[in-house]
Amino acid sequence: MIIGIPIKNFEEAYTRLEHILSPEERSALSKALLNNIVDSFKGLNTDIYLITKDKEVNRFAKKLNISAYTSKVMGLSKEVQNFLDNKYDRNTPWCIIHSDLPYVNRFNAKQLLNEIANNELLASRSEDNGTPIIGGTKKMNRFHYGKNSFSLHQKEAIKINALLHIIFSKELLFIMRL
Repeated sequence: MIIGIPIKNFEEAYTRLEHILSPEERSALSKALLNNIVDSFKGLNTDIYLITKDKEVNRFAKKLNISAYTSKVMGLSKEVQNFLDNKYDRNTPWCIIHSDLPYVNRFNAKQLLNEIANNELLASRSEDNGTPIIGGTKKMNRFHYGKNSFSLHQKEAIKINALLHIIFSKELLFIMRL
């Protein structure tokens, strides 16, 4: 299974928390959450990649003993699509997961990988209709990132004639409280 974790950089992480945490604290939080995601999937027959153009994130990938994938295209959605275009193999399940899902652990990572391997497409939906996790055995023609991406992924599933299963596990999605 290939796992792609898109991440722009650490310097601009969690800007919504800038009134509470310093830039250094936000960067440290971003790295800690990313480290947890990677640790949860390591050793589970996965090839883990950080999808990034940022040099510091590339160095952090080496520190975590995983690969970094850098594309020549601009924009996170296009970068992820480029990653899938180059790393997806016909029979290889794949997963794109946010770097900062706080409740992912080894147990639900194992469950997720099993579900992905048994479904054409599988995704979680956040409260802003984003897609914290998407994967499957069938490749999408177009990846979408950010707010309302879940609806766009549903449309992509229809275009490729794939059944999209929805994950309802609270550990595998974002719940936002204001």
